[in-house]
Amino acid sequence: MFVKKATAQELEACFEKLREAFGEVEKVEDAPAKQYMIKWLSAFAPDMTFADAKSFCLPRIMYRNYIWHAFSFEKTDSFVDDDAREAFKGGFEGRCYVLLNGENLLCAVPDGKVFDPENVSAFSNIVIFKEDFSETYVHTGSAEFGPYYKSADMNDTAPEDIDPDDYVVEEEEIEETEE
Repeated sequence: MFVKKATAQELEACFEKLREAFGEVEKVEDAPAKQYMIKWLSAFAPDMTFADAKSFCLPRIMYRNYIWHAFSFEKTDSFVDDDAREAFKGGFEGRCYVLLNGENLLCAVPDGKVFDPENVSAFSNIVIFKEDFSETYVHTGSAEFGPYYKSADMNDTAPEDIDPDDYVVEEEEIEETEE
C-alpha cells in the first residue's frame, strides 16, 4: 500500500482528538518517533531481527508498516483480545507515551490511568507504553488483529537492560515516509 506522509493539519487534528479523549497530552519532540519505535521493539520484541523489524514494523518510503506487526506476525508473545483488555484494565500507572502509528505522532500523558480499553478503541493503530518501556497496549482498529498487551517481564530482556543510546538509528537505516 502506497502512503503519503500526514500533513500538519492532519497531525494537529489527531493531537486534538487525543486531548479530547485523554485530557492532558503533550507532543514529544525531543527525538524522532522512529527512535521510540526502535526502543519499543527492543523492549517488547527483543528477539526480532533488525531486518524483520524494518520489513514488518518500521516506516518505509512507500509502505506504512506498524510496530504492532511484531505481535501479528508472532515475532513475540503477548496477550491478545480479551486477555489483553483484561490486563490493560485501569490503564498504566505513571507517565506514558501514546504513538499514533499511522500518523507517526508521538505524545506523552502524565498519568496512564486515564486509559482503558474502551476509550483507546476510538483510535486505530494506537500504541500506548509506559515511560520505562515496561508495559504496552496496542489497539489496531482491525477486528482481525489485537488488541495486544505485553509486559517486558514476559521477555528474557528486562527494560532496564535497554540503553536508548544503543538504538539511535542513522537516517539512512530507516527511510522517512515521503509525500
